[in-house]
Amino acid sequence: MRVAADLSGAGRLAAVAVALGVGYALGALLPFWYLTSPAAGAAFFPPAGLALAVLVLSSRRTWPLWLAVVATAEIVVDLTHGQTFGMAVGFAAANVAEPLIGAALLIAAIRRVRSLRHHLTVFVVCAVVVGPVAGALIGATTATAIGGATGWLSIAGKWWVGDALGVLVVGTPILAWSRGSPLHLECSRFEAVAVTLVATLLTLMPAVWWHHPMLYAVLPALFWAAFRGGVRAVSLAGVGVAFAADWVAVTGRASDLIAGGTSAQQLLYVQLFLGVTLLASLVFAVEVAERRRAEKAERLAERDRVRAELAVATAADMERRRIAQETHDIVGHALNVMLLQTGAARRVLESDVEQSRRLLESLETVGRHAFADLDVALGLADEPPAGVANLGLGSVTDLVTVMRQVGMSVDLVVEGNGDRVVSTLVDWSGYRIVQEALTNAAKYAPDAHCAVTVRHEPGAVFISVVDDGNGNGSKPSPVAGGGRGIIGMRERVAVLGGDIDVGPVDGGGFRVRARLPVPRQL
Repeated sequence: MRVAADLSGAGRLAAVAVALGVGYALGALLPFWYLTSPAAGAAFFPPAGLALAVLVLSSRRTWPLWLAVVATAEIVVDLTHGQTFGMAVGFAAANVAEPLIGAALLIAAIRRVRSLRHHLTVFVVCAVVVGPVAGALIGATTATAIGGATGWLSIAGKWWVGDALGVLVVGTPILAWSRGSPLHLECSRFEAVAVTLVATLLTLMPAVWWHHPMLYAVLPALFWAAFRGGVRAVSLAGVGVAFAADWVAVTGRASDLIAGGTSAQQLLYVQLFLGVTLLASLVFAVEVAERRRAEKAERLAERDRVRAELAVATAADMERRRIAQETHDIVGHALNVMLLQTGAARRVLESDVEQSRRLLESLETVGRHAFADLDVALGLADEPPAGVANLGLGSVTDLVTVMRQVGMSVDLVVEGNGDRVVSTLVDWSGYRIVQEALTNAAKYAPDAHCAVTVRHEPGAVFISVVDDGNGNGSKPSPVAGGGRGIIGMRERVAVLGGDIDVGPVDGGGFRVRARLPVPRQL
């Protein structure tokens, strides 16, 4: 399997190498395909953009292969068109150094920028300016030192302009349409192709049909492409315009695009027009894209703000529900206990005055505690009264004592480390579950025996409240899943991610068993 994968990878590399070599040679030979003897020279050098794009989009470990292909293609083209071997090697060195320097600088710099404006600036500086300058220096030196040409500065300038336009015309669309490009297409592909065809025809029309300089007519098409489709669309339209203008210049029709001047001057004017027009269109496209990105960010921020407001409203609603639930638990428990104590005090009022006094004192204590708890639940107290904030599992013993005082038979068993620190929500919820279960037992089975168990384990607190029923069956048991108290217990356990089992016991009675998870201490 590994050998097959290696062969498959080698095959892909070979296919890309062949495609790069053929594409490079065709781009270099294109002016001679237009016309056997170019009248004023080509407007730009397409292979410069192709070589740069291939390096930028590929892994560095494959760069030696691509650069070897570029050098080989350049030498073959030069030797077949009358250049000496020394000049062919020098020109190959220039066309290898140019994309290598441009791609290396572009990759290093592009990682530090985020905005589209900076992307375009880095691309122009590294790939369009610096890389072609390096190639021009080597190429002009080769032409004068080996080929015997004169005018080093003029040769270097023409080389740089042609290769810079080649990168701008060919490299831009390849990179813009590559994977992961932030310069995404806004319009449809059909519209992008249609605008490209219109821009190409507007460039060819003066040279083929009209014979009057009106190259500026292509500007609306390029700006429309920039507005509608961003950098991708305008770079695609730029390919059509540039190749059409190159054909016009190579075939000696530059005078139909630019009025006045010699052939060399007209070619330079065409090149300047292409450079300025394409750069202006790209800048416009980037500005439009940045504006759209800012508007999108503003819409997302507004959406987040609305969501935050809804979250606050939802939290407030949940808080109101929590307060209502806490109020129900506090008042319901207190009223049940107070009713039991009042009834007991009434029954012994004449026969046992001392017992009546104790019951009335207990009644007063329960009422005071209930009001204090309500202050906490409703947020009316700046600071909870002493002891109120500790109505957690540690207060279950006091709760059981109160229930025994009103005549209930309750056994309490606490297992494990009851002194360990648990979350406030677990602490309060555990207390409320025991309180609600005992309240239900007092309401529906006041003569029953209740067994309360609180067991602390490393990962959870287990609570069990089980009664054995009335014994005479005269009062119904609470319905599992019904009633606000049972619903409140289920909601508390659900919030904590625990489990609860509420329902009748076989043979009579009622059970409440809950598991409240407790995160392990690290």
